[in-house]
Amino acid sequence: MIFKNIKLIDKDFNVKKDMYVRTEGAFITYVGDKAPENASGENIYDGNNKLLMPSFYNTHCHVPMTYLRGYGEGLPLQRWLNEKIFPFEDKLDGEAVYWSTKLGALELIASGSASISDMYFFIGDMARALDECGMKANICHGISSFDPEQKLSELKGYKDTVELDILIKSGAFGGEKGTGKGSRIMVDMGLHAEYTSTEGLVRQVAEAAGELGIGVHTHISETVSEHAECKKRHNGMTPVKYFDECGLFNNVVKAAHCVYIEPEDIDIMKAAGAYAIHNPSSNLKLGSGIAPVKTFMEKGLNVGIGTDGASSNNNLNMMEEIHMAAMIARGSTLDANAVSDAAMLKAAALTGALSQGRGDCGRIEEGCRADLIVIDLDRPHLRPDYDTRANVVFSAQSSDIVLNMIDGKVVYKNGEYLTIDKEKVIAETEAHFDKILAQL
Repeated sequence: MIFKNIKLIDKDFNVKKDMYVRTEGAFITYVGDKAPENASGENIYDGNNKLLMPSFYNTHCHVPMTYLRGYGEGLPLQRWLNEKIFPFEDKLDGEAVYWSTKLGALELIASGSASISDMYFFIGDMARALDECGMKANICHGISSFDPEQKLSELKGYKDTVELDILIKSGAFGGEKGTGKGSRIMVDMGLHAEYTSTEGLVRQVAEAAGELGIGVHTHISETVSEHAECKKRHNGMTPVKYFDECGLFNNVVKAAHCVYIEPEDIDIMKAAGAYAIHNPSSNLKLGSGIAPVKTFMEKGLNVGIGTDGASSNNNLNMMEEIHMAAMIARGSTLDANAVSDAAMLKAAALTGALSQGRGDCGRIEEGCRADLIVIDLDRPHLRPDYDTRANVVFSAQSSDIVLNMIDGKVVYKNGEYLTIDKEKVIAETEAHFDKILAQL
């Protein structure tokens, strides 16, 4: 496909006008201000009044929790989990997770995401669902245990992780056989949190991730009580310091939330090349607080953006998350430019891709994968088009996205899903939800 005469967000997250971009197979093969040679017969996309930009990488979510949208409202985190979420999740099976994952994919694709980093259960069923939808994902099982004698190798979450890793390396999801390089689906080692694990388990997770050569996805310092209680349990060590002592940061870590991490924690994470994943809507909705993203970025800590689950957000809309992240960074610091528009878009695209180990994604550049979205600029709320980046961050809505291309394949165009049967997904999801609700 050739995008013709289109405005775009370039590899440095600057705006350029009247550009041409060619995609061939899964990759971008040309970016320039003149039409590429030998373009006859190719599919041409007219870029008049359109913006081409990198797709989003939603780097912390629990997509199957679409079932739990609006379920357990008004409760703080621990009551929300123990009284509503965990009892419902006990009734889930792989088929239910398969369909709820596809429901989430509908929302993700329409709001501009190419890939997610997800933590849940039945990860094989999740992988199958997302692959069928044409999405990318780094998936993990949120491993937890309170048994000090627990062997990681005996836990279902670990076994499922190894099984999915083997499947990925077989080339099942489009990757290179033997290594899985370039696979649409990747696997991370999941550790739910400090407060749902023992020291022995954390050390085993850290070691296992290193042996498999995969990253770690976990929750860190989401609430003030979680942070303080960890320090009481571990001789004044914060969750970051404790995890570091256990060897977790010997791996690439995606740490969701990081609302209450301390200055030394930032230094530890930066030195380890870890990623702080900012989830502003979820943190606000659950009354957890506001992560100091301005400080993170000033100190050079990698920052990604995630929606968290639809049960605590209550959506998977990265357009809204970017807007929220920029707004609260400025309001909480009394700084009208605490986080620039370019930095926010980079966090949602390029940094997110890098956190997943996808170094050839997240930017519009020759040789990179064609994960692209098109925004229709011919909307009243996007006029005048004086500052395009500001319009994307503060004015644009997910409904302004008119095309989503993942690995060079168009999966969504002008409101139509090209890889998902929307009506069937909704019907199946509703049926499974009603069945589970009847058991509670």
